[in-house]
Amino acid sequence: MSARLAIVALLLAAAPAGRAAEDPLAADTVKVAAVQGPLAADPAAPQWDAASPRDVAVVPQRTVTLHDREANAALATAGPRAVAVRAISDGRDLGVLLEWTDATEDRAADAETNAYGDSAALQLPLAFGAGERLPYVGMGDDGAKVAVHLARAAADATVLREAVASGFGSLARADLGGAKAAMRHDAARGTWRAAFVRPLAAGGLDLRKGLVPFAVAVWDGAAAQRGGNKVLSGWKLLRLEAFPADAAYVAELSRGRGPEERGDVARGQQLVAAMCTACHAVGDRRVARPGLAPDLTGIGAISTPAYLRQSIVEPSAVVVPGPNPAQHQDRAKAPGVAGAYAATEAFTWYRTGPGGKKVSKMPPYAGMSEPDLRAVVAYLGSLGAGEAPAGRKP
Repeated sequence: MSARLAIVALLLAAAPAGRAAEDPLAADTVKVAAVQGPLAADPAAPQWDAASPRDVAVVPQRTVTLHDREANAALATAGPRAVAVRAISDGRDLGVLLEWTDATEDRAADAETNAYGDSAALQLPLAFGAGERLPYVGMGDDGAKVAVHLARAAADATVLREAVASGFGSLARADLGGAKAAMRHDAARGTWRAAFVRPLAAGGLDLRKGLVPFAVAVWDGAAAQRGGNKVLSGWKLLRLEAFPADAAYVAELSRGRGPEERGDVARGQQLVAAMCTACHAVGDRRVARPGLAPDLTGIGAISTPAYLRQSIVEPSAVVVPGPNPAQHQDRAKAPGVAGAYAATEAFTWYRTGPGGKKVSKMPPYAGMSEPDLRAVVAYLGSLGAGEAPAGRKP
């Protein structure tokens, strides 16, 4: 870390509340309120009133499509939404409350295969801090795993699942320290609340830090959302004031967010149109065949500037797995012994390199000039981030 960044980080960590506007992380930070314990995983508990809500934008995850035409059509027309986040701690446990608008109360039923319950998830990186890059926000990646607390509205209760993941389709049950969760629908207001409570340190996770990255996701059962078909946020930060904020980590998280580091959005749009749209769908510009590469619509709402920059200059650093390559079959080749055609290789987003390492098929743009690189990052960061999401009902 440079001396300049170190000084900036120390100033940010020590800045009083009145100077929050100078903090480049302020817009993505949720302050954790200190309360008396024990914490209750009850969405109606008065403890939550001690915390100020922060609206977090969530956007459709367009990278994943299902074998469900109606669900995919609904996803294609879905827009950004808002989830209000509150956080509390008694020094032993952490509580996170999510609240979002949903007029219908949908609960999963064991006897029905085409009815889906409304759900919510809290995601945390298994490792974080200075020198640790954040995992891919869509369920982690091969090099950085995530812990997931998933609450689903069942027939007469809330079902909680604790899991670890390293990419799409890799969710595996795990003991994350005995978290608790509960969901409650308010029919009069047309809103859901989901409360998560977990130990600060348990299940391989130590959250006793000044800044803790987190992400959230919600599913609308009425829209047949399930699995990867959901709306999710980018990485946000919990600020636990009982613990000091590490200056080096503050500096790393702040990279690319300062006004002097922002590029020309209009120039970035021109560059993306010229270089990226042959493979990627970008907003209304959908020249590429669906599934040929990740859909970048709304990418700015779920990605950090550092992630966007790294994806351009070093695309193999985090390889997003193509979740459904079998949706595109190569009919030019003979089917296998079971009668199935092989997947078209063009729709597999990576190849396997030496030692089994995944290598992205996207060419690296490490030689791009600094002004152009900043411009592309600025434009991609604007996709989805500037839309006004539908918020909570008053």
